[in-house]
Amino acid sequence: MSGDNGIQRASTAVNGQPTDIDDLLTHLRDRATLEHAAGVLMARYELADVTTAIQALRIAALRHHVGSNALARALLVAPRPWGDGRWFPPRVWRSAPELDFPSAASAIRPAGLLWAALDRVTDRAQAAQGDIQSVTTSRTGLKLERAEGFSTEFFQHFAHVEGDATACGIALRVREPVMVADVTKSGIFDRPALEALVVEKVRAVYSVPLSGPNGCAGVVSVHYHRPGQTPSRATRDELSRIASQTAAWLHWYRRTATLDALEDLHRHRGRFPG
Repeated sequence: MSGDNGIQRASTAVNGQPTDIDDLLTHLRDRATLEHAAGVLMARYELADVTTAIQALRIAALRHHVGSNALARALLVAPRPWGDGRWFPPRVWRSAPELDFPSAASAIRPAGLLWAALDRVTDRAQAAQGDIQSVTTSRTGLKLERAEGFSTEFFQHFAHVEGDATACGIALRVREPVMVADVTKSGIFDRPALEALVVEKVRAVYSVPLSGPNGCAGVVSVHYHRPGQTPSRATRDELSRIASQTAAWLHWYRRTATLDALEDLHRHRGRFPG
């Protein structure tokens, strides 16, 4: 998997508490996007104020299991709806891409799919430890979604990954699997990351990007206790297939669900019952 950073992340203090500057800037950008989208909704649907408009965005996002910031960005780039009918009348509905690994695939959501993908990958790779990450809003980093077989300290250390000083970070950039036969000899990891891996008894790592024609949605990694232990060629092919299916489904879901949420927002004119 990965280290928390290959670069130094600056920090400051807010109200006496340490705060990562990158995280703070991301929060401010997200807030600005929400307020910009809220202004559009206020003018379009004659909503009372920014708070009401942001709440409408969040309700629509929650109803369709998409992020409110992602929905706000989509609203700002989508063509303006004409009239009170459907927002995207020429829309072609496509069925979900094939998934042959999770149970109840038709009812699964993105978070559930990531968990199911990690379960299948660790099972096929015969690995007791594994993790799966999603791409951050900036598309340059990775957010840890789930880690199996690791301590809370591991999850905290690798909660956010940026740069190339990690196996998963490299996999994200090159869009290809990355194999590390011995983390203590690879030279990839910085000292804090290496120490965190060694504490967890990790010696070998295999990271696979969740990538396809529409980009990379994240990275899934398996970890082994013995140096040189890696998945077989047949297993690596299967892990890549699982990753590819996951990426295709996530792209389909996010596109479909985002447009559904925008349609819902328009249909209710930003005024949801209850």
